[in-house]
Amino acid sequence: MNVNNNMKKITLALGGGGIKGFAHIGVIRQLLKEDFEIAAITGTSVGGIVGSLCAAGFSTEEMEKFSKELNFQKMINRAPNDPPSLVGLQGLFNILKAKLGDMTFNELKTPFVSTAVDINTGREIIMNVGKILPAIQATSAIPGLFPAVRMGDMDLVDGGVLDPVPVSPARWLFPDYPIVAVSLSVPNSEWGEVDKIQVPSYVPVPDFIMQHFNQLRLSQAMKIFVDSSDITSNMIAELRLRIEKPDVLLHPKIYKYSIMDQVDVDEAIAYGEKAVKESLSEINASFSAYKRLNRWMRPSYMNGTLLSEIMPDLMSTND
Repeated sequence: MNVNNNMKKITLALGGGGIKGFAHIGVIRQLLKEDFEIAAITGTSVGGIVGSLCAAGFSTEEMEKFSKELNFQKMINRAPNDPPSLVGLQGLFNILKAKLGDMTFNELKTPFVSTAVDINTGREIIMNVGKILPAIQATSAIPGLFPAVRMGDMDLVDGGVLDPVPVSPARWLFPDYPIVAVSLSVPNSEWGEVDKIQVPSYVPVPDFIMQHFNQLRLSQAMKIFVDSSDITSNMIAELRLRIEKPDVLLHPKIYKYSIMDQVDVDEAIAYGEKAVKESLSEINASFSAYKRLNRWMRPSYMNGTLLSEIMPDLMSTND
């Protein structure tokens, strides 16, 4: 199916998945190669990080270079005033600060929002105003593992707790454009075939110590808890995607990695590119008159609460 280039505007919804998020770079790269215009981006967790860099104007080549220069051991550290958490991500945020500076949402080249959850009220918060970096910190704050972000009366954590792939905010941004959603979670049908989360592969722990640790009852109990949480997260993603129905759902087959493994960046990008190539006919079909009519008839609701409604003073933040 041939599509007029003037019509090939899409909204991209990028899901969470930890270090597997390098696949998002491949998705963006291949969509641009196929002459699709990314009119807006929404992102949760790592999808928020990649999405914000893309919205700020970084090319996929720049993002790839940046990804390959990351030192995972130096990324995982805490700031002196961090709230309680097992570890921190201050090393990563220091690097992102050098890239994004004090850029605000209204300074981005492409419209973008990220999502977070206020653990005090249980509300999903749509981060759409103020500085980009705090929004990225909030959407990446895996509960308990990384520090929550204090903002006003809210303590914000990873948006994936309620919305692993932010389709609803994407529809709110541009209801007339097809939504291409990217999920990095493992489909339930393939859950039994993938490796479960282990101690990150870049942590220098001798094998004999790990073997001993894995035999401890506490370790086995933690493994059951983590695996159960992962199943819950995958099911939430699947159910929300069934309800919110993006025009196209991409599932890069990057399942062999857990969310905290050290990933081969080239391989992850290739998974993203392949996912677009395999769904190209479906993406093109989303521009048909029938699909456009369906979008026009579907209400553009918002599941979350806009940050601009809670903290309107941030709308003029430029310093």
